[in-house]
Amino acid sequence: MKTFRTTSVFFVLTLLFFSCKKDESQTIERDLWLRHQGAEMPVWVRGNLASGKLILFLHGGPGDCAMCYRHYLRGLETDVAVAYWDQRMAGSSSGKVDPKTLTYAQFGEDAALVVNLLRQEFPAAEIHLLAHSYGVELAWQFLTTGDNQKLVRSLVVVNGTFSTYRWLYQIREWGLREARAQGKTETVAYLLANPVTAENVLTYDWQRLERTVHELGANPVSVYADKRFLLHYAFASPNTALAQFTHFKHYGEWSRNEMMRFDKSALLGSIRIPVGLFWGKKDGVVPYEISGETAALLTGTTTREVVFEDSWHEPFLTETDRFVREVLRFVK
Repeated sequence: MKTFRTTSVFFVLTLLFFSCKKDESQTIERDLWLRHQGAEMPVWVRGNLASGKLILFLHGGPGDCAMCYRHYLRGLETDVAVAYWDQRMAGSSSGKVDPKTLTYAQFGEDAALVVNLLRQEFPAAEIHLLAHSYGVELAWQFLTTGDNQKLVRSLVVVNGTFSTYRWLYQIREWGLREARAQGKTETVAYLLANPVTAENVLTYDWQRLERTVHELGANPVSVYADKRFLLHYAFASPNTALAQFTHFKHYGEWSRNEMMRFDKSALLGSIRIPVGLFWGKKDGVVPYEISGETAALLTGTTTREVVFEDSWHEPFLTETDRFVREVLRFVK
């Protein structure tokens, strides 16, 4: 009986030892760097690489950061690996970057290099894109260039647009609905007097429109408006926490010359990889109607819409657990 107990204890300890070893082998923590066209861009890889799946997070902005949002996305890391990439002149990236390189073409080229870097370092992993806000525009730029679609398995769109014109059009529509509901007669008058058309989009005062919808509550729960989120946002980046705020000043020329001309409407029909459309339904920054417009243009692939009824522009902040579950469900 004593021998049996000793053997049993040894067997249990052996199982625990190998279980621990297995868990360790599943977890990866790698810091990579991409140096290109003057930019030195970090790519932090964290999570379960043994899953065979790696999600590349394309942050918004432009000029925002990736690791700043890890607090809300790290739930993914138990099941898959996540690559957090700070784009050129964003977050913890550095180098001598010429502001003239802040173009969609350059960002798309950078994204292709990051994907290829990940494929080189982790050849057994399939790569999925998780894109938020401006990161969605970057995703469309990347996917509609050359054969880049062949490099990744799927895309999750989170509250982002495919066209500046359609974005501004829907922002104004959202603003009109909210202004009327709130009895803001002066705001209603301003919005009625300033329609968004395909003809005037290049000269439209988008900054005033954006200020107007924010005054109406376009995104009341965000990293900038809520101290709980701001603390996680500011202290999650491994480099200088507030570095990204110094980058925004360089994007004036980008907004005038690049953003106002952005439109991938005619190219979305060429997308062949599965696309998830994840939306905070209350969002006034990139209104929910853009999700339906996007789905209608994706005629060459399958789409799945996931609506977060209690969220605005960043559903991973306000419905974190469900967001993580839905992303994992989609990529699996």
